[in-house]
Amino acid sequence: MDHEIAYMLLRDKNPEYIDALMQRDAMTIPKNVLDGQLVRPDRVGPVFSITEQGRLHMRYTARARNVIWKYDPMTQAAQQDLREILNSKTPYHIKAKLEPGQGLICNNILHTRSTFKDAPDNPRLLYRGRYLDKLNLY
Repeated sequence: MDHEIAYMLLRDKNPEYIDALMQRDAMTIPKNVLDGQLVRPDRVGPVFSITEQGRLHMRYTARARNVIWKYDPMTQAAQQDLREILNSKTPYHIKAKLEPGQGLICNNILHTRSTFKDAPDNPRLLYRGRYLDKLNLY
């Protein structure tokens, strides 16, 4: 699902949810420590923000152990309703199963992954490009 659609669906449910998720401390990705060494400090920030170019940006993870939500009633309700929107079935959800030789070109949409097993004679190969500028795919 495109993050702009998730934003609109959440805003239509309750505009105050957007205010809650735009707070500077709405969501924290906890620090990462590996073998006693700090790999990444806590990352605190909003879920929704506006870029310098005036575009909507979304920072989100559904991984329960990799996120700490601000503990206030509106933020808690907003993240719960956002999770429900993302887990529901709407015309805005796209589901695709990539077959060998296929690829997908898109912006960093909200997505899930399902488990897979590599074939010994044909292991999975996945290229992922990351760009600072949004693709204009419309």
